Amino acid sequence: MNKNRQIQFIDKIANLIDSGISMEETLSIILNTEENKKIKKIINEIREKIRKGISLSKSMTLSSTRFDQILISMIAYGEESGILSISIKQAKEILEKSKNIKKRLFGAMVYPSFIAISTLAMTAFLIIYIFPKIMPLFSSLNITLPFITRLVKKIYEYSIDYGLWTGISIIILFFLFIFLYKKIDKFKFNIQKMIISLPIIGEILKKYSLSINCRSIGILLEYGQSIPKILEKSESFAIFEPYKKVWGNALDEIMKGVSISDYMRKNNRFFPKLIPEMLSIGERTGTLGLMFKNLSRVYEDELDSFIKQISSFIEPILMIFMGIMVGGVALSIILPIYEITNHLSR
Repeated sequence: MNKNRQIQFIDKIANLIDSGISMEETLSIILNTEENKKIKKIINEIREKIRKGISLSKSMTLSSTRFDQILISMIAYGEESGILSISIKQAKEILEKSKNIKKRLFGAMVYPSFIAISTLAMTAFLIIYIFPKIMPLFSSLNITLPFITRLVKKIYEYSIDYGLWTGISIIILFFLFIFLYKKIDKFKFNIQKMIISLPIIGEILKKYSLSINCRSIGILLEYGQSIPKILEKSESFAIFEPYKKVWGNALDEIMKGVSISDYMRKNNRFFPKLIPEMLSIGERTGTLGLMFKNLSRVYEDELDSFIKQISSFIEPILMIFMGIMVGGVALSIILPIYEITNHLSR
C-alpha cells in the first residue's frame, strides 16, 4: 500500500470513528467499499487481527504491507491516550506534508533531468552515428587532427570496443549497490551519511528530514508525551539512518540530565544552530512542543523557497553542460574540416 493509499485509508478510519462506530465495523465498511483486491486483502488482515483483540497499531505492524512508522507511532499514542481520531488526523497531516514536499522536489527536478538526458542522448548520437561517417575523410588526408577530435575518436573507439561490457558492468554495479543498500545496514548508514554531508543535496535532505522530525515530535509533545518517551521510538520519525542514531543517542544523554538543546548544540553537524537556540527558549518557557512545530514550518518554508529557485539556479549550469558536451563534439567535427579547407587552399 503506497503512501497515497495509506493516507486515504487512515482518513476513512478517522471519519468513521468520529461517527461513533467500533473499529471492527469501521474496517468492515472500508473493506466493502474498496475495489482494489490487494488492498482489500490487507484491510481484511487488519480486521481479523482486531477481532482477536489486537490493537490497530499492532495489527498494522503485523500486516503484510509496510505502513509508515510515523503513522503507526501516532496511532499507538492515540490508542493509549484515548484520542485515536485526533492522532490519526495529525498523522495524516504529517504524511501529506512529507508527500507534498517530495512531489514538489520531484517536479522541480523533471526539467533539469530532461535537459541532461537529452544532452547525453544527442552527444551519443553525434559520436556513434555522425562522427564515424566523417572520420574516413580525416584519415585519408595527411593532416594533424586537433586534440578535441582525437579525444572524441578515442571515446568512439572505446564505445565500439568496450561499450557493451561497460554498460553491462554499470547495470551489475547498480543492482549490487541496491542489494547492499537494502540488505546491509552499515552500508546504508554510510551512504546516507555521505549524502547528507554534500553541500547542496545534503542541505536539502537535512531540511526535509528535520521538517518531518520536528513536526512529529512537536505534535507528540503537545499531546502530552515526554521527550524520553518520544526518543524511545526514534525510528518512527527519523527518515535517515544517521538521524536515527543521533536521535537514539539523544535519549541516553537526556537520561543523564543533558537538555535536548544542549545535546543538539554538541551535534551541530546534524542540527543547524537555529534548532538549539529555539529549543532552549522552549525549554525555559515550557513551549517545547510549539518550538518544534515552529522549526518544522521554518524548514518547510526554506524548502519551498529553494524549490522555487531551483530552476533559475540549475539552468545556467545545464546550459554550460550542454555547451561543453554537444559543442565539444561539434567542434571535433568542424575544426578538422577547417584544417582541410586551409590545406586545400594552399
